Amino acid sequence: MIGALIVVVAAGQFVSVDRVIRSNQKFKKQRRIIFYLDSKAGQVGSTLLLELLKLTNGSEFSKPKFVRMIDELYFQSQKINISSGEINEALSRIFRKTMTEFFSVSGRSFVRSPFMLHMHELKITNKSSKINYENFKHKIDDESYNIIKKLNQIPIMG
Repeated sequence: MIGALIVVVAAGQFVSVDRVIRSNQKFKKQRRIIFYLDSKAGQVGSTLLLELLKLTNGSEFSKPKFVRMIDELYFQSQKINISSGEINEALSRIFRKTMTEFFSVSGRSFVRSPFMLHMHELKITNKSSKINYENFKHKIDDESYNIIKKLNQIPIMG
């Protein structure tokens, strides 16, 4: 196991992603990614991440087909003005920068490294007010810290 992805969702507001990677026999958190869902970049990035999490290691993968599927399924059907070029650029960024340890493409195959996935939805009681990431940052930090602590207690094999 190379690490973990800790995904926290505040429906309609934001998605935070903590990437945890093994470094020098210890698991350490990389810089958090926050997708704000009231922005194009946040909508595209979070959609791509959630769809990539559905794919299995070794499955057939075509970047143009994947981009087209995302565009048709999420953005054209919802009449959201996001171009396939924006989707393609965000996917390229995932593969070459933000998620390189977790996802890649080799030839026509999708490569998904072995990692733990922890997903958590924030329970929002007052649905009418805007949820601010800053209000939940400490709660998300605590959850990530506890998961990293548990990962570091697992004996490393080999």
